[in-house]
Amino acid sequence: MLPKFLLQSYPTEKNLFLVPKFALGVIGFYPQLGKSTLMNAWALFNLIILVYGSYAEFAFGLSFLSTDAMRALDALCPVASSIMSVFKVCFIWWHRAEIERLVHRVAELTAEQNSPRKLACKRRYFAIGTRLSSSVLLFGFLTSTLYTIRAGIVNYSAHVRGDEIPFETPFKMIFPQPLVSMPIFPLTFTLSHWHGYITVAGFAGADGLFLCFCMYFGTLLKALQYDLSDLLADVDSEQGSNRYAEREIEEGLKKIIARHNEIVDLIDRFSAVMALMTLGQFVSSSLIIGTCVVDLLLFSDYGVFVYVTHTIAVSTELFLYCIGGTVIIEFSSELATTVYSSKWYTHSVRVQRMVLLIIIRAQRSLVVKVPFFAPSLPTLTSILRFTGSLIALVKSMI
Repeated sequence: MLPKFLLQSYPTEKNLFLVPKFALGVIGFYPQLGKSTLMNAWALFNLIILVYGSYAEFAFGLSFLSTDAMRALDALCPVASSIMSVFKVCFIWWHRAEIERLVHRVAELTAEQNSPRKLACKRRYFAIGTRLSSSVLLFGFLTSTLYTIRAGIVNYSAHVRGDEIPFETPFKMIFPQPLVSMPIFPLTFTLSHWHGYITVAGFAGADGLFLCFCMYFGTLLKALQYDLSDLLADVDSEQGSNRYAEREIEEGLKKIIARHNEIVDLIDRFSAVMALMTLGQFVSSSLIIGTCVVDLLLFSDYGVFVYVTHTIAVSTELFLYCIGGTVIIEFSSELATTVYSSKWYTHSVRVQRMVLLIIIRAQRSLVVKVPFFAPSLPTLTSILRFTGSLIALVKSMI
């Protein structure tokens, strides 16, 4: 039984940026939240926990890299996700004003699409955006929880056997000695556990924000296709000679062109905001997935479940970026095909010229501009092939 918000019947208005609003709102970083002192203090507290936890994990991994490779990799695998979460939430905070403007304008434009076909399209792609964003949040939550359970099992097993308790924290971190001994250790354990959830909320919110924007842009491009096909419907010779009707079509085309121009501008602004964050995600994903798989080969106990879930979570993140980029590329290129397949040649010469200009422009697909590549499903296969090469290299060295 799926939760109500994952069903396609869930109200479309409530689906708008649902997952990123929840995930980033939990840690105080969603751009549209109020700027109260309490909320800013909560966001700062979470950022400090996230930054210090990332530093402690990285320091732990480096300290054991030359003496115990397994323990080092066990720390360095999750730290890459933590560092990316620091980068993402800081990037969202830095661009919060522009993101808020984009969210507001996209909400306005999607709310204007009210015909039956457009509503069905909105319901479908809004639901897809929410479901895929939820999958990253779910797998991230499970991964962080499994790390905590593993540490709890290690500590409890040592206590039951009568051995010295190792005071393992959910994530391998370097702490001052008083923090990993009683009576302060439970607080340290709790903060390390919360560090994992902050990491998950950071990357799930940022990734969900990227995917939702792409899905909503795709919906707006699809609405343009519907409007153009309806406007350029076939006309008979008598209707085709009606200059008044042709002038109405010209005005309709001008409005559609203006909307198309605004969508292109919004995607360009969105690309400028998300470019570096997207590049960082693609660069880090290969390293994280490769490290997870290597750890998976090294561990044979409960750690197997941890790294299987972690691998799925990071792979799902990467898929979100690629499917979002693919939606924009395909829906923007479909615009030219839709217009060309209409009865545009039955209209006046002036209308035909306007349509031809639309076709020429739409043939150049819109993309989310990222340095060196564009997010798409073919890019995903290239990243996975590169990750496989890394895994093979590291395995041959172990």
